[in-house]
Amino acid sequence: MAVGELIRPALGQTAELGALYDARNDTFLSHPHSHTLFRHAPPSDAVAIRPCRLTDVRILEVRNFKEKCAQLGVDVELGASILAGLVRVDGCAQYLASHNATHGAHASLRYNVTTIDEVLNLATPGIKDQFAFSTLDTDIATHAVIGVRWGANYIVSPNGLADPACNRTTGALAIQELGQLLSHATPGCLDEPVGTPEEQHGFDWSELSVFGDILPEDMPTLANAPAQTARGFINRLRRLISSTNDAKGTPIQYTLMPLALLGYFQLLDIRTNLTVHPSNPDSLERFMQHFDDAQTASATLHRYVSRCRRYPNVVPLGHIHNVEGQLRTFTAANAALRVNLARTLREVRSTGVDSDRLRQLLSDFHAQEVPPFQIRSLAALTTKMDFAKAIMEEGSQYVGFRDRSFDQMLARSPHDDVYILYFTDAVRRTSEVWADTRNLFSELLRDDRPKAVMAVDCDALGHSLERPYICHLRHRRVLIEDLLEHRKVLSANCIMQQNAGSLDATLTSKPPQRRAVRIPCPHPPCERTLRCNWICAVCHSLVEYGYVDERLYCDCGATPFDRWTFKCNDPTHGSAWASYDEQVLHGHLKDLEPFEDLNILILGETGVGKSTWINAFVNYLTYDSLGDAIQAGGLECLIPCSFSTQLKDPNDPQGRFIQKDIKIGKSRFENDGARGQSATQCTAVYGVTIGRTRVRLIDTPGIGDTRGLEQDNRNMADILKVLRSYDKLHGILVLLKPNAARLTVMFRFCIKQLLTQLHRNAANNIVFGFTNTRGSNYTPGDTFKPLEALLKEYTQVQMGLFEHNVYCFDSESFRYLAARQKGVDMGLLEDNMRSWGRSVSESKRLLKHFRGLTPHQVRSTINLNETRDMIVKLTEPMALIAQKIQTSIAVNNDQVRTLHNAELSRSELEKSLYIQRETVESYEVGEPRTVCTHGDCVEVRNDFAGRDETVIVYKTMCHKPCYLGNKVKRNQKGDPQLKQCAAIDANGFCSGCSHNYMDHMHIYYDYRSLTYRHENKDVSRELIKHASDIELQQEAIRLRETAIAEFRLEHTQVQEAAIQFGFFLKRHAIEPYNDATVEYVDHLIQQEKLKIKSGGKKKALSMLEKYKAEHLQKVAALTQAMARGDTDLVLDDQGARQLVDSLYGLPHFGKDLQKIVQVNEMAADAVFREKSCNVSAGRHWDRKQPARRRQGSVQGQPGKPPSPTTRQSPMATSQFTAPQGNARHPINQPGGDLDGFLQGAKTKVMGYLAAWRF
Repeated sequence: MAVGELIRPALGQTAELGALYDARNDTFLSHPHSHTLFRHAPPSDAVAIRPCRLTDVRILEVRNFKEKCAQLGVDVELGASILAGLVRVDGCAQYLASHNATHGAHASLRYNVTTIDEVLNLATPGIKDQFAFSTLDTDIATHAVIGVRWGANYIVSPNGLADPACNRTTGALAIQELGQLLSHATPGCLDEPVGTPEEQHGFDWSELSVFGDILPEDMPTLANAPAQTARGFINRLRRLISSTNDAKGTPIQYTLMPLALLGYFQLLDIRTNLTVHPSNPDSLERFMQHFDDAQTASATLHRYVSRCRRYPNVVPLGHIHNVEGQLRTFTAANAALRVNLARTLREVRSTGVDSDRLRQLLSDFHAQEVPPFQIRSLAALTTKMDFAKAIMEEGSQYVGFRDRSFDQMLARSPHDDVYILYFTDAVRRTSEVWADTRNLFSELLRDDRPKAVMAVDCDALGHSLERPYICHLRHRRVLIEDLLEHRKVLSANCIMQQNAGSLDATLTSKPPQRRAVRIPCPHPPCERTLRCNWICAVCHSLVEYGYVDERLYCDCGATPFDRWTFKCNDPTHGSAWASYDEQVLHGHLKDLEPFEDLNILILGETGVGKSTWINAFVNYLTYDSLGDAIQAGGLECLIPCSFSTQLKDPNDPQGRFIQKDIKIGKSRFENDGARGQSATQCTAVYGVTIGRTRVRLIDTPGIGDTRGLEQDNRNMADILKVLRSYDKLHGILVLLKPNAARLTVMFRFCIKQLLTQLHRNAANNIVFGFTNTRGSNYTPGDTFKPLEALLKEYTQVQMGLFEHNVYCFDSESFRYLAARQKGVDMGLLEDNMRSWGRSVSESKRLLKHFRGLTPHQVRSTINLNETRDMIVKLTEPMALIAQKIQTSIAVNNDQVRTLHNAELSRSELEKSLYIQRETVESYEVGEPRTVCTHGDCVEVRNDFAGRDETVIVYKTMCHKPCYLGNKVKRNQKGDPQLKQCAAIDANGFCSGCSHNYMDHMHIYYDYRSLTYRHENKDVSRELIKHASDIELQQEAIRLRETAIAEFRLEHTQVQEAAIQFGFFLKRHAIEPYNDATVEYVDHLIQQEKLKIKSGGKKKALSMLEKYKAEHLQKVAALTQAMARGDTDLVLDDQGARQLVDSLYGLPHFGKDLQKIVQVNEMAADAVFREKSCNVSAGRHWDRKQPARRRQGSVQGQPGKPPSPTTRQSPMATSQFTAPQGNARHPINQPGGDLDGFLQGAKTKVMGYLAAWRF
């Protein structure tokens, strides 16, 4: 073959000998007058026909477009032209455009049949005279066809529509045997009745796609082969070839000669440049790889979208639309790339311009468009749909997107028992317990007992989860919240269960003298000397004996002691439940020893780390060293806790820092503190068992709560509710940060607010704990000086900072453990081990100190706060009533002077037989509203007929109603929370009236003045009937003078009561007295000054100023009396209550005062919740000199610890605290220490007990 000839597969295109071909486009010319060398057909003597009957059968592994091209003899240049759309493929070559469903390599069968070769002999004499033209002066073509090979090509491959999950091995075997049949079959053997591949392997022949040059008319090239058997199909193909073009078949290959060679042989006069420049093959192969990836991505997403439509409740709303939109954009971008590739290929081949343009074209595309690997990532829910499909086939219901209400589905369930798998796609992919949870779910589906089983996609409900769990409902009430954990607990602990129908879940309180049930197992083979610690099989809380009522209590409720069965965790016990003889059990229970209580109240500023300290403290109880905690692989987490740490990115060569968020624990009543909210939302009690002592840690919401001062007040009311349950407080721990170098406003406020709530008798029980003191070398640090200075202000009690009341902790080692449990290594292991050891020592010292103190009687603090609350509610009404008493006195004095000096007619005298009393009442304004108090926004009116009195009217209602609610102090100007009001802009000015927020306030109630005329009609009637004018005058004066004297007496009583109340607080509270009466009177004085500016009289202002002066004078007198030691003048709790009753009993103004207080009083809305952690101290708490594990005992770095367990506090318990068990740390293990609970015994209690908490 002459140099420069090209061998090109036909690719389903038909061309005759002499046809012209343009190698720059890889296409045959189709112009009717210039598409061939010859005017007519080539002369017959110039065409040589050579028979070459050959059959070629090959089975190849095909992975990509390049290997597909190799099967058909297509080189990279022609392959690039096909990708660019320059060449249209047909026949067998449609295989190149097929979209295979299989991923990766797949078996493909190539079957080639060759019949004859036709060759054009250009050396034939006179052939030049047959040419259609003698001169070529255009570049319309570059080659001419000088050879045609006839026959037929076939490709058999896996069906592009087949399910990717089909059995590929079976398909490969079928293709393999089909190839053997084609290779060795003879016409006779094709008729032999032997098994076909599909018969032998059960493989559906229709799952294969057949691409061929000659196929039956009833078998589309891109459809499944409809043949009955492989043998019949092969015979059919052979008959088709024999009956086509006189048994030649169809062109399958062309030989192309460059037209430039015709000029060289002087057969044509070539007057143009017909050079074809080759492209860079590496760039072409990169394009092939790109379009391979793009085609795979598109096919994957098309299948993905189709599948999403079959499972609409599994995918979020809008997900399909989003994927389709991005797929359309991706497809359009690649279509544009093909157009650019075609144009660039023609330019490179025609002109020989820089072939690097192809590489640059692809690079620019990748820089601007979404790459294929990224578009494939849109199919993110594939495995989720696999899971949904699998469980629905197993019989589960699936609750997801586009489903009806979950509650409706539960209501329509005909079964009493319902098992619900709660999951999100995130926990399904990442949770370490997913495999076990999934297996348990399948086990439930295989169980044929009557029940409903459903999976709830929490993504559809908008809920986040830390881990998946299966919840067991019975009669639509939660029976077991986490079935997997429940089963682990049951297999690892000694458990008791109530007999059916014996539980009384209505009991909402437990006897204070409860005793933990620690008795042997009644099963005969079990160890009879081992006193096991028993937990409830349902709620997992410790079972306790009520002693006084002979009931057994757990978090489920109360049950008669003889209605229980037992199953310990001794391997010899087996699965049977054992029962006690009633008398024997009663004797064991009566012999139980009670616990000693140690109650510790924990107070502190919001954000100081109270909740983290409690979590850390419980872990210090459980583990002697950080090494022990790491080795155990456990973490006691009672309260939600979150924090952030910064680490170097291991994948960044520059060592960029990234932030890791660590979050542990979850509760209905707590936040994690991650978004600025106080972590502890309400008071909770956590019980820890240390030997025979039950330590109660009373966790409280932080002072300076992020939700405002009103929330602080509700929090304190909630704390007092909890304290009512206990007679004694053994210790009060005030937690502080060690880095407060200055007495900031918040620092002073928090310390004073804490001490204000405590009775003076509690001073000896107060200690100060400092958190995170590693940085200050385990000392109070910068906080020492400002705290010391503040404590010196309390001269009434001896408070200071001494060794016995200062404790320095460090929670960083607990954070290290928490991060390690989440697979994050914070480093500095040795430092954290020392920190842990120091904190364990401080914790022991703290408890030893509290044990040695005289307990504080809680009733004293309760009484103080109740009386304080009563006094606070009276302060404002008493000041108003005092003002109105003075007004009443002034009014009656004026009338007395008029009676003395004026000459009144008898009619006027008859009308003057009354007493005038000025008073005030309060009324609610409905929802709170923001009003402006600026002089321009208020109006002073005289709205009371018959009275010389003015009132302030708020003309401007800037926001009505205002939804800030209790965040804003009532009736107080300039509360900082007002800046959050919708009427106040970012600069602090009102959008309605333009005044500053400092001129605004919230009003919940307002006051209005009232005038009463008191008259004894019977007496007046007799006087009018019989008395003279002078007698009438004298009687009118006497009535008023008597009333004035009584009014003055009541005024004095009110004034002195206000002072006595203040001194009551000063005497009994630790925090010095703040005279709230003076503060409110100052507010009234400012209002009167505003009235005077509007034309009002100065009389009311003068009376208020006089009242303030008298008040201060009496305060000074009482202060001097107290300084002399005359404490008999100061009220006690009982005296304060009696004084309130006497105020309400005042004959003239007592009822008015009481009514005002009742209207103003708002019911507290804090909800009391008490929780307990059920954790036992480790044995190291019983040792006097605990042996320290060497720091080197923990080796290496953590990576991700195997099966970490973060155990969570119960969602609800009673007022008691007790140890619990879990799967990792069972409460009781045969052969263990009989006097103490094993370390770390606790588990998560079911959330449904929140409704039954005690």
